[in-house]
Amino acid sequence: PKPAPCSGDCDEDGAVTVDEIVRAVNIALGTVGAETCVAVDTGGDGEVTVDELVAAVARALAGCGR
Repeated sequence: PKPAPCSGDCDEDGAVTVDEIVRAVNIALGTVGAETCVAVDTGGDGEVTVDELVAAVARALAGCGR
């Protein structure tokens, strides 16, 4: 079975990169839709909140821990 997606890992490659964090921030700002990175919208509400951004940055720093 495929592992659960890592918060912020838009392309599901097992790592959260700077461009994925930038995409998450753009979703939070409303400049792009949440469908561009569903992995960062852990609440599933179509929005990216500060806590979801923090979780994605933590994954960028610590890794996804597959």
